Amino acid sequence: MNLDQLLTDAARHVADQVDPPEVDVDAVRTRARASRRRSTALAVTAAAVTAALIVIPLLADHDSTAPQPAVTPRSDLIRTLPDADCAIGRCLKPRTYGIPLGTDTSGHRLRARVTVPTGSWEAARDQHRTSWVDAEGAVVLNVYQPDGFAGEQPCSWNGMTHVRPDASMDDVARLLTTLPQFVVADGPRALPAFGRDTRYLKVRADLVRCPTARGAHYQLANIYWGDGLEEGGESAIDPGQPVLIEFWVLELEGKPIVVEARQEGIPDYAMIRGLDQLIESLTFGHRGPP
Repeated sequence: MNLDQLLTDAARHVADQVDPPEVDVDAVRTRARASRRRSTALAVTAAAVTAALIVIPLLADHDSTAPQPAVTPRSDLIRTLPDADCAIGRCLKPRTYGIPLGTDTSGHRLRARVTVPTGSWEAARDQHRTSWVDAEGAVVLNVYQPDGFAGEQPCSWNGMTHVRPDASMDDVARLLTTLPQFVVADGPRALPAFGRDTRYLKVRADLVRCPTARGAHYQLANIYWGDGLEEGGESAIDPGQPVLIEFWVLELEGKPIVVEARQEGIPDYAMIRGLDQLIESLTFGHRGPP
């Protein structure tokens, strides 16, 4: 008998003397499932760690106070203040609008920009005035180069006081102190506004009067129409009510510009605050090449 055979017989003898252990099949399955769960958890944890390593630098960059790359500003076209009438459901949409202000001595077109914050405002066809009106009163913002102001007959175009083309801020402010039926409540005085030097003036009238003729209005100012190439624009007031007006007069490229903020009747707080917001948003500059 060779060595291999001796070893085989010895192994069989030992096996015959040993009882095989009992196997708990359910326990084996439970351990297998637990093992799979541990493997899955480890995989999920590893994925989460990987994602965190990717996301953390992005969050750090977003919250960082370090200078960020400059973003090219979006070039939006500024629409000229359009004709809008809330009475027929066509109020101005909240956005920034342009107000044409005629031209300077070199023919460059001038304009103001105003931001309308709510949908309560409407605008006139002459492109210079926006207003908020209710049953108790109104607030009005009018921005323009003046051609003339109310004279001895303020409820007609006759006898208006002409504004010279080379009139200064002080010249225009003095003319505003002479408006018939109004008394000066403040100014004229120097007051910085809109990032510029201005002359400020406040006037009031307890009751604006005009003849009872149909359609008669107090013709406060004669201005141009549209871009400033035509006549026919106006700043007019409905008679029969108290009126308070704040004026700012500034010079833009050598031309006098009037900002007229008007309260008619008894406007409520929201309307007055809305007028303040329009005034605060005003900026001035060139509209484009001549």
